[in-house]
Amino acid sequence: MRKNPSKDAPADLVALLREIVSGSEILASQQLELLRCELRAELGRAGEAVVFLGVGASLVATGGVISAVALVHAIHRVTRLPFWCCYGLCGGLLGAAGAGLLATGKERVVSLRLPPPHTTSALRENFEWLKEQVS
Repeated sequence: MRKNPSKDAPADLVALLREIVSGSEILASQQLELLRCELRAELGRAGEAVVFLGVGASLVATGGVISAVALVHAIHRVTRLPFWCCYGLCGGLLGAAGAGLLATGKERVVSLRLPPPHTTSALRENFEWLKEQVS
């Protein structure tokens, strides 16, 4: 006995649409999981950048307090410049070293990519594909 193709067609279409929706749900959940993983990785990099900034600032402060007095007296003894001038030279040297560390930390913060570009472009592509399938 031969089946009527017109009756089977709607059932096949419904099954196909169910498969598309199911696959789309799985794909969307996988994309969101990828986004979560990439965000965790980027936040880890952000933590490292904050550590560099903190350590740099701490070293600038500690170096300024501990070394400044000794360096000022050494400069004064060698050059016989007034103490105010020796303090200025010492402060400038320590400030330059600290500025270099802070610049390194800033570069690391600027290089962070939030939201992650690969995941967002893949999500955008998937949603465009879904729109085409629905319409």
